[in-house]
Amino acid sequence: MINSNLTRIFAVALLLGSSCGTVFADGEAFTGFADDFNSRDGFDGEWSVIYDDRPGNVELIADPDSVGNRYVRISSDGRTAKGVKHKLTGLKPATLYRISARVKADSVSEGRGAVLYVNPENSHDQPWNASEFVYGSCGWKPVYMDFISDFSGDAEVVLALGFPWGTYNGGTAKGTVCWDDVKVVETPADAVKRREGKHLAFVFDSDKVTIDDRQLDSWLGKLDKAYESYSKLVGDAPYDGRKITILMTPGIEAGYWALAGNPILWNNHVDAGEQFGRIANENDWNFGILHEIGHTFSAGSIGKSGNWNWNDELFANFRMSYALEKRKGNVAQGSAMYKGAEIKNYYKTFYENTLGKGKATDNGDALHYTFLRIKDKYGWKVYEKAFRSLYGLGDNDIAADASGFDKFMFFLKHVSDAAGEDVVAATYTEEEIRLIKEGMGN
Repeated sequence: MINSNLTRIFAVALLLGSSCGTVFADGEAFTGFADDFNSRDGFDGEWSVIYDDRPGNVELIADPDSVGNRYVRISSDGRTAKGVKHKLTGLKPATLYRISARVKADSVSEGRGAVLYVNPENSHDQPWNASEFVYGSCGWKPVYMDFISDFSGDAEVVLALGFPWGTYNGGTAKGTVCWDDVKVVETPADAVKRREGKHLAFVFDSDKVTIDDRQLDSWLGKLDKAYESYSKLVGDAPYDGRKITILMTPGIEAGYWALAGNPILWNNHVDAGEQFGRIANENDWNFGILHEIGHTFSAGSIGKSGNWNWNDELFANFRMSYALEKRKGNVAQGSAMYKGAEIKNYYKTFYENTLGKGKATDNGDALHYTFLRIKDKYGWKVYEKAFRSLYGLGDNDIAADASGFDKFMFFLKHVSDAAGEDVVAATYTEEEIRLIKEGMGN
């Protein structure tokens, strides 16, 4: 997760009326969906309430000012994640679709507000994907989101007040929201710029791209190389090796410009011009996107036990350091450009301002620097071996609620086993370990 206010510096942490119903029959290919709710007297199973145990009311309203015009209204005085859901079937696998709807809000606040999304419980590859978040009060206006269908050909779309998963602002919301005129179609070709690589693909808003196809393809090739390095480091690949899409979307919390998953989401409210300029003119591989790709290689994302991992913000960047050195890649941070192994100098500043000054800290960037010291002494092979061992663990090998320091030492034990000697004794001072332990609250 990358903060847009720190686009060069990693921020520690972590997408209108018509006829009713589907326009395909069972067993036929999906060609579109539209529903204006006008022929419905109630929810009949094609639409149903999601999270019925949460606060609030969900109603199908007949508008007295417009004969036959019905819409969904969701209201709650307390924060909630409540809405109506509809299951789409027969979608083309791995295809970009756009769902749109009209929304009207009254005093909506908190969390993700009024939001349109694909149910994350049935779409684990793209849990954060959503429409623009609507707050306050407004008359009817359009919103949309793009999503990638999975290989089942199914997707469950939700019209909601609030979001069910715990984003940094809690996700849940309150107020009143009305939904109408839902449509699902394949995303129009002229709305997006698509470029395909070996392991990754770009789907950017056409009007946000400021560089040409040749420059985009060059960058995509570099990211493909980084992907292959991440895979070599950990010995596995995310999403069963399926291609990862980097998708521009209106549905990201204010202040953040990228979120991991498949697709990796790029906030289309953030000015991408500077990013594209450095990519094209300075051979910048782009720290933020490399970081998000790095997240997709976490043990948990690959389907392994991640109980040992106390800080994947650290490890996403550490995977990047491996790729940058192996591929001699460039990333810009602030006014500096770091090439290959020079990235160590970036993390060294965090060490010098914390542990290097005798400050007890749980600063992931400072710890990152100490891991690179181990690499300098033993080489990357010890990490390749250690990650293969760690990614082979089960949930019972270390407790999920073990302290951060215990997980830190557990990780270094696997590195020591790979190195054939105690890397803690060989590369850390007793004072550094004391400060790290204290900083982690032990």
